[in-house]
Amino acid sequence: MLAGLGAVGVASAGAGLGTTAYFSDDESFEGNTLTAGELDLKMDYRMTYRGGPGRLAELQENYPNATFVDEDMEPTDDDTGVYLLDQVPNRSEYPGAEDWVIGANGVYDPETGEGEGFQRDELIDAGDLEDALIRIGDVKPGDYGEVTFSTHLYDNPGYMWMGGMLTDENQNGYTEPEIEALEEMGDPTDDPDGDGQLADSIRAKIWYDDNCDNVHQGERDEESEGVDVMLSIDNSGSMGGGPGSKMEQAKAAALDFVENLGPNDRVGLVTFESTGQLRQGLTSTHSNVETYLQPEPAGISDAGRTMMDAGIDLAADELNDNGRSGVDEVIILLGDGEPNESDRAGSDHVQNAKDAATDAKNDGITVFTIGLGVSNGSTAQNTLIDMASSSNGTTLYYDSPTGTDLDDIYSQISSVILTGEEVIAEGTLREVMGALEEGIELDANVQTEDRVCFTNSVTRCFGFEWELPTTVGNEVQTDSVEFAIGFAAEQCRHNDGETNPYAIDAGGNTTDGGNVTQA
Repeated sequence: MLAGLGAVGVASAGAGLGTTAYFSDDESFEGNTLTAGELDLKMDYRMTYRGGPGRLAELQENYPNATFVDEDMEPTDDDTGVYLLDQVPNRSEYPGAEDWVIGANGVYDPETGEGEGFQRDELIDAGDLEDALIRIGDVKPGDYGEVTFSTHLYDNPGYMWMGGMLTDENQNGYTEPEIEALEEMGDPTDDPDGDGQLADSIRAKIWYDDNCDNVHQGERDEESEGVDVMLSIDNSGSMGGGPGSKMEQAKAAALDFVENLGPNDRVGLVTFESTGQLRQGLTSTHSNVETYLQPEPAGISDAGRTMMDAGIDLAADELNDNGRSGVDEVIILLGDGEPNESDRAGSDHVQNAKDAATDAKNDGITVFTIGLGVSNGSTAQNTLIDMASSSNGTTLYYDSPTGTDLDDIYSQISSVILTGEEVIAEGTLREVMGALEEGIELDANVQTEDRVCFTNSVTRCFGFEWELPTTVGNEVQTDSVEFAIGFAAEQCRHNDGETNPYAIDAGGNTTDGGNVTQA
């Protein structure tokens, strides 16, 4: 892995103008300063390995903090044969997957010292790692490993690329069973210092891990019956009105989401302020919902307080009463503040909202929540986090500090529940590294035609998995491979994203002009 930092430059200019006569005066414009902005790409990651029981002590020689994890990626004392090898950051208060993701989703504010998010200095430049990230020996057929990388752009939005390459592969001599297997395959056995067969035997895949759960949500079958999804949108007074308001941002992003639904998908809409309203029940006529999401003066508008429990209960009731058997049922709730009204009995509005979400989840409904402009570590944010469902230990909460990234967030949710998370490259390890060697453009919103920059406010995840299939036999004994995976970012402003930092020109040089941050 390679790493670099964006340069920071300072230029200053002073200008003075004066005249001297019987009357004198001096006028000056001093201390004029232009300061170059920063583009800094940082990473965090979680790495797991399924290598069978009884290997913890062996793995801890390379990964001192390796632990067993259960089905939900939570640390356990049981010998599960599944290991959490490493993670960055590695705080003691984030021992488990769910708490770790809350930290990754949050944003720490260095000016106020507030927020549950990871701090910038806790994250890594990959080049600062003292050891290779993946360093596992004694790999057997059936072994599987996965790393989810999370990227953090600081200071500026950026175009992003992913690159990689095979850096070394070795036969490491032959064992007697290996020679026998290779001869049966018709492969030569006269090159003990050659490359070996491991790079062609390992299967690998890289994808947009849009819910950061370390698992690839595959493409949906074209014959699928679709999904029943209820949108629940906060339209309280704090959402505001007029161009650029949170209300208009929420409607525009939800409208794009509805327009991307398939013919077998049904959608409905609930809004909540001082009361909750079922605006549209589940329907295959998506335009019925789109009517409510038009820019003002059409569509829904802001008013009143925040009855969030009704926003969940009305959506869940519609799914329970009119949902289709065997079809995934989903609520996507967007809120911008703390609940301060309840439809349920009692005056604990926050607990009522959480209870409503718990009831929905107990009914088999998946609940996604989006925090629009909520303060980090606030009751509003923590309530939305607690309300969200969990997938493989990952909390399905998405944070949108400014609203400018709502389209990208709905796109990520769409990838999880509608289209499947997009694969970046897959095949043998050699094929995947070959695809990455020339650099692959990454896109913050794969549902749009044009490539979209990654914002500097939202964590994005990319999964990498490898597996040595059980169909592989003795032909790979003692073989080893080494490879590199990297990410690069270039500021969006004044760039078109056409300069691939991993591309190689005829002279064997990369084509970027040195303005790219790599990790």
